[in-house]
Amino acid sequence: MKRHLRLSHSTAVLGIVGLTLGSACSDSSATQVDEPRPFQLEFVATASGQPLRCAQTLSGLGSKKTQGKLLDFAFYVRGLSFIRADGSEVAAELDTNAWQNQNVALLDFQDLSDECKGAAKPTNTIIKGQVPTQDEFSAVRFTVGLPPALNHANPASAKAPFNVQRLFWSWQSGYKSMRLDIAPKGGITRPSDPSFSGTNYFFHLGSTGCTGNPESGRPVKCSRTNQPVVTLSNFEFQKSKVSIDVATLLADLDLNTDAADTPGCMSDVTDTECKAFFKAIGLEFESGAVSQSPQVTFRLL
Repeated sequence: MKRHLRLSHSTAVLGIVGLTLGSACSDSSATQVDEPRPFQLEFVATASGQPLRCAQTLSGLGSKKTQGKLLDFAFYVRGLSFIRADGSEVAAELDTNAWQNQNVALLDFQDLSDECKGAAKPTNTIIKGQVPTQDEFSAVRFTVGLPPALNHANPASAKAPFNVQRLFWSWQSGYKSMRLDIAPKGGITRPSDPSFSGTNYFFHLGSTGCTGNPESGRPVKCSRTNQPVVTLSNFEFQKSKVSIDVATLLADLDLNTDAADTPGCMSDVTDTECKAFFKAIGLEFESGAVSQSPQVTFRLL
């Protein structure tokens, strides 16, 4: 009888050990490992709700509510990230395709070639990629422009999407981060120069005050990077779209009148029209740094 009790006690101990080890294995196997999650982020370009297309006559542009026609609109996006509710960021890894390379995407809304006067051309309104987590996000953040390492290159030998000639200034100044060309009805005059007449109003955003020579191997440094960082809250992953309203970008400008330099803004601190453009997109006019005041051009749909 006693021997039987000892065997039962040993069996019980082994059973407890087995349960303990089983629980440990169970806990370990239950540990979750995040897997990459694909996403698509769509951008929608409008002018006060009007579709931004070459054939569309745009109305209500600028301070004088001018009519106009789109000639060109495109911009680069880098540093795309999604933000958790606690403020921590998760960097997106962009796919590589004809519109995306090295985590930079080109968004192009010009649907006809040759300043919207030619044949149909491809457009791109969607950024595609992956995030390395299954977490929930409450905001999205991105920078308009190219990183310095990619900004000063030769577009003739560059891979897509860095081979777009119309978005290039020079080796030293690099690419245009954003290009918007509008032809306002009635043309453009300059009060200080009665002989001046123009047809196209521009916003070309890019780095200025650059020194160096990438062709000879001298690194380029720019005193004004002029790259806005856009953060949009109340974001729903895979549901929200990013809207950019060019009417808001142009709201404080008279498209039929220009004070000096090229009509509109070419990102130079001496060009007075740049002040309104920079304010709308979230940049300090004097320094070209990101403004403390929020941008008003981008929002979520």
